[in-house]
Formats: sequence, C-alpha cells, structure tokens
Amino acid sequence: MRYFVLAGLIVGALLGYYVLWSHLADQVAAQANAWIESQRRQGRSVAYDGWRLWGFPYRLSLTVTNLTWRDPNSPLDWQVGATELTAHLQFWDLHHAIFELPGRQRLAWREGGVEKTMTLASERFRASLVLDGANSPLRLAAVIDKPDFSGDLLQGWSAGKLLLHARRAGSLPPSADLSLQAEAITLPPALDGPLGRDVGQLKLIGNLRGAAYGSSPDSLLASWRDGGGVMDFQTVSLHWGGLKLDGDGSLTLDRQFRPLGAMGGQIRNADAGIDALVAAGKMKAGEAAAAKAALTLVTKRDAKGEPYLPVPLTAQDGKLFLGPVPLFSLAPIMTPPAQ
Repeated sequence: MRYFVLAGLIVGALLGYYVLWSHLADQVAAQANAWIESQRRQGRSVAYDGWRLWGFPYRLSLTVTNLTWRDPNSPLDWQVGATELTAHLQFWDLHHAIFELPGRQRLAWREGGVEKTMTLASERFRASLVLDGANSPLRLAAVIDKPDFSGDLLQGWSAGKLLLHARRAGSLPPSADLSLQAEAITLPPALDGPLGRDVGQLKLIGNLRGAAYGSSPDSLLASWRDGGGVMDFQTVSLHWGGLKLDGDGSLTLDRQFRPLGAMGGQIRNADAGIDALVAAGKMKAGEAAAAKAALTLVTKRDAKGEPYLPVPLTAQDGKLFLGPVPLFSLAPIMTPPAQ
C-alpha cells in the first residue's frame, strides 16, 4: 500500500508542478499582451508573425518571430526589428530574463526624410536583464559572437567577440557602471592606416554620470553634456598591431560634440608603431632610427622591469594631443544642430 501512496504523491506533485507552470505561463502571456497594448496606446506599433510558450518542465520560454517595434511619433521615427527573439525565465527568479537573438537585428530611423539603417548579424547573440523590485532595469549584459555590422551606422565593423555590461550605480546624479570589451576587431576599409585594420583587443571600463533628456540623439547628448555629464574610465586597454596602450581618464563632449578630456597611460612596444609608419611610407628609415633613439631617453620600467612610455593624452579644441604635440583632428560624433 505504501508504494501506491508514494506513487500517488509523485503523480500529485507532477500535476501540481504542471498546474504551476501553466499558471506562470498564462501570467507571462498576459504581461506580454499588456505591454503590447500599452505601447499601442502611446502611439507605437508592435508587430510579429507569431509567438509560442515552451520550456516545460525546466523553465518558461517565450519565442517571438519577426518582431518589429516602431515609434512614428519620435523625431527620428525609430524602428527596431529582430528575426527571432527568445526570452527564458527561471521559476525561482522571475526578475532575471535571459535572451537569445539568432539571425539579424535591424535598427532604422529617418533623417531629413531619408531612411537610415544599421544591421547586426552574428553567430550567436545572448543577453541578460535583471530587474529590481519595481521592475526597473538593474543590470544588463550581452555577449555577441562574431558580430558583423552593415548599413549607415558602423558599416564594415566586425569582431570575433563583443561583450557589453551595464549596471545601475546611483540616482543622484544618475550613473551607471559600463564595460565594453571587443576581441579580434576588423576596422572598416576607410580606417585602414599604418597599423592596419586588425585590432587585437579593446577594453573600456568606467562609470557614466549624468542625466539625458530629449526626443532626438543630439538633444539627448546636449542635455547630458550641459548637465555636467562625464564618462570616467578606470580601464582603457588597446592592443593594435603589436602596440599596447593601457591607461585611465575622463571624457565628455564639447559644444561641437567632439571628445573633450584627458587620459594618462602607458604605451608598450612603441617600436612596432614606428616600424608600421616606415612600412606605410609615412616615415623614413633614418627618421625612425632617430625616433627610437629619442624614445629610449624617456622610457621607464614597471615593477616587472618591462619598458614603457608614459603617455599624457588630451582631447580638446577638436584635436588629440600627446603632451603639447597635436597628433590628429577629432571629428564630432554627430553633426551638431544649427544654432
């Protein structure tokens, strides 16, 4: 008899678990429908070919195909589209969602009546979103394997891997801890220079402070800049063509939306950069030898005895300076609005 009782308990537990899963699945579907209706009430459109709930018994998963979101009332008529989007929820933590985005993602907007686009294709795109008790974003992370960008923004950029992380840090003033790391980067042909188009690694870790208000990219950036917005970098690391740069600093924007700030760092293997200039025909062999000899006079050594060059970099007046020496001009990250 006790075996029948045990079997009954097991069957009852399984049925109860299925009822719980079905109840949570209905809640997820109801919340998704409520979000779509709220967007439509605000004048935005949400379209998709279909969706399905799955994942029993381990988790709750929602897959949406050919999802498109559009805000025609925004100044730039923003549109976001994904070939497929899957969200995974765990029973023990419904405030933590894991996303998968296979296929292509598309961002579109309009400037002067002309549609602009950016398309991202990747081998694998995974993301994670954690909400607080009030359902506000707390942490966001993404890992993209072999991203390849095309369109009007980031055209020709690709990488072996791209990692992004953001975490809400404070509210007065608003701030967020940000991290970006890219490996095996290939620059677009327009940026082919003495060091080539292949960048081994780029790592940026810092804290973004300041609030942004507005209905267009330029107004958002202008309000952030005018309100004292700044990006403090605890880590800046670049490996490019044998040359390695490590440092830290702060960055904001000037009135023309050009980078404005300063960084202190260390350059290692500077000879590789000089050799690249010679190979590109931008420096003669004699000049290169003299430059290398001069660099030995200012070279320092770290705790491990490895040589490096101290680098004081400053971005101001639309130029990047190495100490008092201007290196090259800095273009605005976007065209400033007409005054």
